Amino acid sequence: MKPFKLSFLFCIFRFLLLGCAALTAALAPGLMRLAAIIPLLLMLPAKYFYCLFRLRELSSSGLEEAADFILGSGSFLTGMLQRRAEILSFLNGTFPAPPSVVAEIGRAKGGTLMLLCRAAAPDALIISLDLPGAIHSGPLPFINRGSWRLPLLKAMAGPGQDLRLIDGDSKSPFCAELFEKALCGRKLDLLFIDGDHTFAGVKSDFETYSRFVRPGGVIAFHDIQPGLEEFGVAVSRFWKETTLPGVRREYIEDPSQISYGIGVLRLPI
Repeated sequence: MKPFKLSFLFCIFRFLLLGCAALTAALAPGLMRLAAIIPLLLMLPAKYFYCLFRLRELSSSGLEEAADFILGSGSFLTGMLQRRAEILSFLNGTFPAPPSVVAEIGRAKGGTLMLLCRAAAPDALIISLDLPGAIHSGPLPFINRGSWRLPLLKAMAGPGQDLRLIDGDSKSPFCAELFEKALCGRKLDLLFIDGDHTFAGVKSDFETYSRFVRPGGVIAFHDIQPGLEEFGVAVSRFWKETTLPGVRREYIEDPSQISYGIGVLRLPI
């Protein structure tokens, strides 16, 4: 079924359910008004399966089309806390050839993971390490918990890609061990750090996982722009104050923006 047709049918379905809910709430007396929530509850599984279908359909798409979905109709379940211009410019402009071994620290809803999969080689190994529901995983962290999300995440990988999902605290030695085992002796072309945004957290992620990046590989840090320090976000301070080996580049859409921004470090060869 074509994406436009599927989206159109889902919109009609949602409109009918909302109409039934509104009509029931307005006309039905007493306890019958409680039945008005039933159409609303039916919308959740409909939205879930719609997203699952589209993710599978987009698993062989380009970056632009995938970004359209996760920042549009799929944003509630599979969105990302990224500026479109920054993440696309970074992924399009950093690698002369698609990276073959990619990892991210911090997943949240999985939107960034989706774009990393689309930017990676068709047979890439992709590792995603996350502590589901952690404080810096979005405005509603609790919705990122639960095994119900696994089918959505697994659908983001391309047909020939090997996606490894690790749940746990990146500061845990056990998680670092799982991460190393998932690599099977290979080195990363790209490490995207977007987990614990405190100074100690980002410092720990860099010190623990940068050793897995190959010479000439890339380490990227998200949220290098200041502005959310009162919420414990200190990536900007780490990026500006820490001496890091290699060549730096920044992707910041608006110099006056609050937070966001991607800092890229290419390691020496």
